[in-house]
Amino acid sequence: MRKKFVQIAATALSAGLCLSLAPGGAPRARAAVAEEQVIRVGIYFDGSVLPGVNVTNATGSGFRLGYYDGDNRFVQLASTGQDDLSVVKTENVYYVDSGEYASYYDYDGGEQPVVIGCYHLQLPGSYDSFERAQAEAQAHSGGFAAYIDGVYYARVGNYPDRAGAEQAQAQLAAQGVSAEIRGTSTYGVSAVRTGSNEILFQYDDLGEGTGLGVEPNAAGDQGEDYRTRFHNIDWRGGFRFERVDGGDLTIANLVSLGDYVKGVVPHEMSNAWPLEALKAQAVCARTYTLTNLNRHSSGHFDLCNETHCQVYLGVYGAGTNSDRAVDETAGQVAIYNGELAECYYHSSNGGATEGVNVVWGSNQSGYPYLVGVEDPYEALVADRIDSYEWTRTLTGEQLTQMLHSWGYTQASLIAEAQVSQYSETDNPAQVTFTDQDGRSYTVASRRVVTYFGLRSYRYDFVGGSQLLVNGQPVDGLEGLYAVGGDGQSAAVGQGAYLITGDGTVQQVSAGRAGSDGAFVIAGSGWGHNVGMSQWGAYAQALEGRTYREILTFYYTGITVG
Repeated sequence: MRKKFVQIAATALSAGLCLSLAPGGAPRARAAVAEEQVIRVGIYFDGSVLPGVNVTNATGSGFRLGYYDGDNRFVQLASTGQDDLSVVKTENVYYVDSGEYASYYDYDGGEQPVVIGCYHLQLPGSYDSFERAQAEAQAHSGGFAAYIDGVYYARVGNYPDRAGAEQAQAQLAAQGVSAEIRGTSTYGVSAVRTGSNEILFQYDDLGEGTGLGVEPNAAGDQGEDYRTRFHNIDWRGGFRFERVDGGDLTIANLVSLGDYVKGVVPHEMSNAWPLEALKAQAVCARTYTLTNLNRHSSGHFDLCNETHCQVYLGVYGAGTNSDRAVDETAGQVAIYNGELAECYYHSSNGGATEGVNVVWGSNQSGYPYLVGVEDPYEALVADRIDSYEWTRTLTGEQLTQMLHSWGYTQASLIAEAQVSQYSETDNPAQVTFTDQDGRSYTVASRRVVTYFGLRSYRYDFVGGSQLLVNGQPVDGLEGLYAVGGDGQSAAVGQGAYLITGDGTVQQVSAGRAGSDGAFVIAGSGWGHNVGMSQWGAYAQALEGRTYREILTFYYTGITVG
């Protein structure tokens, strides 16, 4: 980093980025890896929960309805031949075509939409099977079977208000049929025929945390590759719809480990990349999955489908190369001393990866394989990496505000900033700021990266009025030479002066604010710099290195097996 940066023309090609959190615990002991192990992947959760969602059996006919037990095994309670199914919370919901996505919402769209009401009539008694409950319910218009807290019931109709339910109750009574009005708990879920208010099955676990499980009937023999389509994407496995906090639906895809990894790899690397790079990514994704099971325990699933964990969109984007990479590494994980390694990865490192102690403040001894390594491979493909070299301009006021937010309230306007300690791989470890009154403040590099959202952990302060040599920014005077009027070259000393574009003469200082009070940070790479560089893996694969060689390069001392 204490060398000049070279600006490189970039193309549009960019790999996916996994910005993971700091390691949260010790790696798990190695166990036999089964590709059929079920992984629970959060698709809609927290702020993205939905009142209703439409699903379609994309390969077969109809759906199985039930729940997933504590071992993630599907327990069938009911079935339907309906190919287009919607799952809704059992409150008043309205089928609205918003122009983007026709589904069930909490509002009526200002029209006369189809409404599914939350009041029902429950017929007397209970039943020991779906078939018996359904037969009794369907003897009446709008009847359906319900499974409430482990017991089957026969219910009739759905009404938006109690008055409507009371009127229907009186009509049944006139026919000699007694029925009780039932509302719903905050955990009830209904399966309905899409676009209608016809309830096919209702499920309520009364807060036990199972939710309604939905799987498509297989297109052929049991175990055949079958898929569900929702939001215009095909997904393998099944789905669980649960009102985790008693509100809208948290949606999780329950899918085999192998199929999950096939859904991750093409979104973390391009399917067109070399096979050995894709294999390295497959092993990383598989290992990362197994070391982060139940990461989202509060949402009742293992991992989310976003960059917080790993990007996953069902079978969308998967191709022959990415699928082959998963198949040819089936069951393989990264191991250190007999335990699963934490396989963090990122897009590009800018020339060197970094240890978890520098990036996250973790105890480095707990992760001996996550140490920084100098990476000569990325430079071979740097011209293909979008925004590989980057700069960020900050004002003294911004730096001062940052220090104030950390409790250094005595700091006056920051006048100088410089990396005061480098790691073994020449990445910033500590940064020192000096205010206009001469007081200095030294902080960990990771605090600066996090506060300002810098693109990577490989950067340096290159000055205020940016110093350029042959049009390229440099971060200091070390290694620079000037040619004098007599044609002789000499090293540029620390007392050198320059003439700026506006004619001002000023002393060169890489860490001093420019005349406009600005500081310039120049860096390279994109991501947290821990573990495998995806672009580095790409470059190594082009050089003929195998996925095992790639992985053991970035994760010191591991084995793959």
